[in-house]
Amino acid sequence: MEIQNINQHPQRPSVLTFLLILTFIGSGMTFFSNSVIYIMFDQFKAVFSQHPDMEMMGVKMNMAEYMNLNPLFYLLQGLLSGLAFAGAVFMWNLKKVGFHLYTTAQILMLIIPKIFIHHLPFPLFPLIISFLFIYLYYKFIKIMK
Repeated sequence: MEIQNINQHPQRPSVLTFLLILTFIGSGMTFFSNSVIYIMFDQFKAVFSQHPDMEMMGVKMNMAEYMNLNPLFYLLQGLLSGLAFAGAVFMWNLKKVGFHLYTTAQILMLIIPKIFIHHLPFPLFPLIISFLFIYLYYKFIKIMK
């Protein structure tokens, strides 16, 4: 007679692992960058007021517009990125609550910029990426506790 382990944990599929690693990278970098901008907002504002034009990957950007935002924007974006990161940690451990934390953070991160930056166009690309990740994570919710 074979004894089965009642506490056997389902194994995390490799596709889920890959998605979570992407989320760790994206949310972690966004958490870090928004937190640094919030903490050092006055220093960033002073630098970009003297040199507002910046070129990144061949695209010229005027950073003065971003330094005129309320610093609360960067705090909220950082906190929501941290929430998405925490959700990914829970999903890494196959906890269903992680899916809900991640989904909530992603939805709020689509709304917050529109509140602070009124002239932004509809965020089609971020919406597609967020929906895709939420959908793919949802496909694995059955193996989460």
